[in-house]
Amino acid sequence: MRTHAPLLPYVVGFWLGTSLGLGKLVAWDFILIIWIISGCWIGFRWSLKFTLYRFIFFVACTALGFLRASSHVANVPYKSGDLIVLTLKSCKPQPVHYGRNIYGYASTREVGKVGIIWPNQIKFPSTESIALGIWKPFEDKKLGFFDVKAYYESLGCNGVFRPVKSLCLDRSIPISSTYRLTMKNNLEEAGVEKHALGFMLGLSTGDKSLLSRKAKDLFARAGLSHLLAVSGYHVGLVGFIPLLFLRSRRREIKYLSGFGLVGIWTFIIACGSPWSAIRSGIMLTVAIAGKWSSQSVLPWQALCVAAWIVAWIDPYAPQQLGTQLSFAATAGILSVVSKPKWLMLRIPIAAQIATLAWLASVFQKVPIFFLPLNVIASVLVTFIGATIGLGSFAMTIDPVMGNAILSFGGLITRKSIQALQWIDKSIPLEMNIDSVGHFIAASLSGVAWLLKDTIPFMLSRLITATAILYFVINLLS
Repeated sequence: MRTHAPLLPYVVGFWLGTSLGLGKLVAWDFILIIWIISGCWIGFRWSLKFTLYRFIFFVACTALGFLRASSHVANVPYKSGDLIVLTLKSCKPQPVHYGRNIYGYASTREVGKVGIIWPNQIKFPSTESIALGIWKPFEDKKLGFFDVKAYYESLGCNGVFRPVKSLCLDRSIPISSTYRLTMKNNLEEAGVEKHALGFMLGLSTGDKSLLSRKAKDLFARAGLSHLLAVSGYHVGLVGFIPLLFLRSRRREIKYLSGFGLVGIWTFIIACGSPWSAIRSGIMLTVAIAGKWSSQSVLPWQALCVAAWIVAWIDPYAPQQLGTQLSFAATAGILSVVSKPKWLMLRIPIAAQIATLAWLASVFQKVPIFFLPLNVIASVLVTFIGATIGLGSFAMTIDPVMGNAILSFGGLITRKSIQALQWIDKSIPLEMNIDSVGHFIAASLSGVAWLLKDTIPFMLSRLITATAILYFVINLLS
């Protein structure tokens, strides 16, 4: 399988343009990055020959990204202190409660995603609602150790909305709420233990609200947090069997995979449409469309298409840590899947190397035993996911059998969490990063090695050498 990505420079340009349009990138830094990319393209031929027309298209993509982000920002017409009415959809209470307020976020019909500071005396909506409230742009503000501005910006919100009155509560029940409530009821009816229920609900719906902060921290220290975020792994489990029809040479049988595609997008919508899942859905849709038309679509090209669509829908998406980690991990995985040997080991290594720089800079900690734990977890989670799917399906036919299957899955989940807790008490699962700059430089050499077949090989060697030289010089100084 060829691993180069001719669309990659244009997507990078578009993402840089959106960052500039949102004010997240200084103009001079933008010019410097564009200059470096152009120099690499001319000097190393970024998997496609440099021509004036292609460079003009690259500049046009950056301009398009800037215009898209600027128009997105301009669509927020409110000033600080304005009393406005918003239609709130997909309200999601986060595990952040401070004083008299609930801090969460919601998608709105009027201005896209907004942060919400919801007073406790007003009932928090579980579904769609209309509320009257005060609009405020982001402000540098901290409540104890909680950084309000950083929290909302990481979610891609356009501003903060503080309701003063609920005008219409819970007008309709979206598919995501219905699906999550159904799964929760099924697991509770099967008698699944609390922590196991929270994990299984997070695995099947992306809803982590039933997991305690202690449990979430445990998975983070072990390097297993990605299991609780609906992504390509979960999407693949849902559509695995129907997508096997794509291997057939008969066109009419290939088209049967469309049922799997419908199921995948239904699952993504039911889970609340996180960007990691949307990215996976777009990549699979592009790949399936290529198979139907008897054309081979390169995985990297599908990733670039997904990156373009995600940033076009929401220019704030590239600024979100979750989106960055999702695309970075996928890029690392795509760099090693061309060789099927030892994939069970190479995939978690590639995903971890590709995201180490983010983890070190944001959390100043990295998991130590991510490789063996992820290898073991891949087998266990596949089995648990199968019990959730089979048990939920069996509930519609024979509730007794469905409960038995879900209960067995809950038992395996509970034992697995207990084993992870025992390991955590025995040995440290993560290590602190004392020098973030040194660690980022060292991990950058690993990223360059991963992408040696995607970016020019000479450029990969140059990045690796520079990173190692930086690390050695700072180590000796």
